[in-house]
Amino acid sequence: MRKKFFIISVLICLFTIGVFAESIKENRNGLEVLKGKVTEIEKYGHALLDITIEKTFYLGYELGDSVNVVFDNGYTLTDIPLFDGYYVDRGMPLLRAYPTHKNIAVCINYGKLNEEGNINVNDKVTISLNQKGKYLADELLNSLVYSNERKDYSSDSEFANFREIKIGAIKKDRLFRSASPIDNANNRASYANNLMASVIIRSVLNLADTEEDVKQHINNSSFDSNYYLNLFESGSVITLGLPIDYYSDSFGETLVSGIKKLSDMPTPYLIHCTEGKDRAGFASALLEALSGCTEDEIITDYMESFKNYYKITKENNPEKYNAIVDKNIVQMLNVIKGTNATLETGAYTYLKKYGMTDDQIINLIYKLTY
Repeated sequence: MRKKFFIISVLICLFTIGVFAESIKENRNGLEVLKGKVTEIEKYGHALLDITIEKTFYLGYELGDSVNVVFDNGYTLTDIPLFDGYYVDRGMPLLRAYPTHKNIAVCINYGKLNEEGNINVNDKVTISLNQKGKYLADELLNSLVYSNERKDYSSDSEFANFREIKIGAIKKDRLFRSASPIDNANNRASYANNLMASVIIRSVLNLADTEEDVKQHINNSSFDSNYYLNLFESGSVITLGLPIDYYSDSFGETLVSGIKKLSDMPTPYLIHCTEGKDRAGFASALLEALSGCTEDEIITDYMESFKNYYKITKENNPEKYNAIVDKNIVQMLNVIKGTNATLETGAYTYLKKYGMTDDQIINLIYKLTY
């Protein structure tokens, strides 16, 4: 009887030690495990949690930390970075703590976490520290935060990231790009609207919004973009609601469907997404390449957005400038060029692949360059 009791006692002790060891493992850096649930599946498949960024940082987690994420269906992400932006390669996961957001989110860059992990609203999640500061160098190199206050910018055009594209063979008053003149989430809509009115934009390619999204922006209490409204009501705004993954066929098909319509519409054209930076950056690069612009010209135009938003130039921050070029626009140009010998041929091939005819492409080139 005593022997049996001894064996049971030993087993209980071993179990207790195991639980304690696991607890130490989860909290070996002294940080409390974060527990929460999914409150929303965002537009691009990211899982927004009910855990606030404020609580995350209060408990000692910091940008650049490595964390482990476990959902209650067993889907597990091990050793992923806590970043304030998408500073990982395509298809890689991260825990996102956007500076302008309230809550953290589990994401896959250019991927749909909800589909890959079968994640749904109300699924429970546990987050624990894996390694303190493991990805801090990447966070510091890539972190980008901008102001939404007009007073922090030298001009309306810089604030609205509004500019004419006049490189290569592209003629004056043909092609412009901008932050959104209709979505006022970043306080820029009225400025972009007034600038597009000043150059008499006649046709708009809206990469970010669906038609329903535009109507919601119009009904927002802060709406002050009547020039854009007139174009929208006259059928001069193409709405795409473009997915963010420029590697995907769905991105190419959607984008080219809009460019095809644009080729039958009058210039000057305005291309915009929300910030006028990434989706607008790809679309602009595609049209620039089609018009015979060089790689250096396209890169310089793309990086103008980062000068406007973040004051980053090749001269004042070459390391961060080059990191952005390599991670962003070079990858876009690789997609556009494909296996072709030149960017110009690649752009032509890209447009044909996703649905434009030779005549439509030639007509578009004519409108941009003659």
